[in-house]
Amino acid sequence: MKFRALGRTGLAVSEIGFGCGTTADLMISASATERREAVEAALSLGINYFDTAPGYGAGASEINLGHALQELGARPVLATKVALEAADFGDVAGAVVRSVETSVQRLGMPVTLIQLHNRVGLQRAAKAEFGTGALLAVDDVLGPGGVVEAFESLRARGLVRFFGCSSYGGDMGSVHRLINSGRFDAIIVSYSMLNQTAWKEGGLKPPLRDYGLTGLHAAAAGMGTIALRVLEAGVLAAADPLQGGTANAERIGMAAQAVEVRRLAEQGGTPCAQVAMRFALSNEQVSVMLVGFSQLRHIEEAASSSRDGPLSGDMLERIETLRLNGFSTTHPSIDQSSQGIACQPRFFT
Repeated sequence: MKFRALGRTGLAVSEIGFGCGTTADLMISASATERREAVEAALSLGINYFDTAPGYGAGASEINLGHALQELGARPVLATKVALEAADFGDVAGAVVRSVETSVQRLGMPVTLIQLHNRVGLQRAAKAEFGTGALLAVDDVLGPGGVVEAFESLRARGLVRFFGCSSYGGDMGSVHRLINSGRFDAIIVSYSMLNQTAWKEGGLKPPLRDYGLTGLHAAAAGMGTIALRVLEAGVLAAADPLQGGTANAERIGMAAQAVEVRRLAEQGGTPCAQVAMRFALSNEQVSVMLVGFSQLRHIEEAASSSRDGPLSGDMLERIETLRLNGFSTTHPSIDQSSQGIACQPRFFT
């Protein structure tokens, strides 16, 4: 396992992070023995970054991860989140404090990195376009009685050490205001072969979202960057991305583009999932790549992407050519009104 700096925090984190979310729900639905074995296997491979949230399994992920870590006597880099609802608008700081206190109680230990799970926009809304919780305004985060003020009070009590925010959704101009504030140490970034807009302009094919160079700017500001959706929730790991159940327009569009990526990977004799992970790790500004596991063997498979290292320059050039062409597909038979994609194997968030 190789390690990278998490921005200006001074922390060295494993390139692979253990995602404890619901897409690959090992930390939520597996038995206590399986969860302990998975955490132990990850630690033995050098994985020292674990990411969870109160909303993963309605608190079950935090509880189960905490139990496994305590049984093993492990104290890794531990990240969790805060997601506010519209009912919290009257007392943002108080809601943040209560949420983190509950998370620390579930985990049984302080939090290394507390992250704002909410998206930010030009004005408040009861729900964001997608994702967890309400849509917050920038003043809800940076202003008096806001999220950062609450984070500071929690740090003073020793419950958290560093602060993070998210660029996975919301208004990118507002996200840039959070980056430019200098109040956050890390940022969650959506980044994959199919959607590189957190670092590069152009090549985006609708209906994928534009993430407005937020990864590039956050890294330049000294923030750690936490990449998620490296395999686009399984699209780049599925045996056949054009088969399966129904999906939304974005996922269907990604499935068509994934066919071209899979063809490129197969030409090089490497599984598409490995190419996708090694692609993310080829970006030196990515601090940690989050991976969600549903089976024990998937941990070793993910760790091997760190062991094998970045993709070759030739492969990166081929991927760039595809990107600039919008990952155009040669499969016009896709019926976007009814076709979805396979979600198996489900081991990446």
